Amino acid sequence: MSSIKNILLSLSMIGASAFCSAIEVNGTLPNFEVPSKGELILDNDKIRHQPWSTAQISTGTPALVFHVAARMSADAIIAPLKERLNQANYEPGSFQSISIINLDDAMWGTSGLVSSELGKNKREHPEAVLVADEEGHGLAAWQLEQGTVAFILVDYEGKIRYLKQGKLSADDINTIIAMLDEEIAKSKS
Repeated sequence: MSSIKNILLSLSMIGASAFCSAIEVNGTLPNFEVPSKGELILDNDKIRHQPWSTAQISTGTPALVFHVAARMSADAIIAPLKERLNQANYEPGSFQSISIINLDDAMWGTSGLVSSELGKNKREHPEAVLVADEEGHGLAAWQLEQGTVAFILVDYEGKIRYLKQGKLSADDINTIIAMLDEEIAKSKS
């Protein structure tokens, strides 16, 4: 009887570890590539795509990385932080804003709408990096939860300072803004 309990306990521990993220605070982002679709590039008023890799996240300035499920619910999750970032009116180039949109997580039949929204967002924020990940490379490499948003703050040296998946509380948003301000100040000194 106790051997069955030990086996079940071992299996439950293996299962629990499978749901852990491959990224953690004080670690670095595991690399992955998005060979098709990829980064949206604004070329005059047209959008084109080019392959993208996490290796393109540069050190020297902090990066706020959003890993986003291509679902309408994700917009509501991001909106409060986006509003605070817009209110702060950061100097262009003071931090990298990178959104990786997991198109593999889109509801069937919505890919055209999602692509249209991505193009609109790129035109509104040409300095932001938008990455269309149609095969879910980021979700797999970083072992994130499907169907939600991951918020990741990477410092100017490439270390993860903040990580949260799902809806942010007001305290979470305040923490992200304070840490981002701190990292921007460090990168300038």
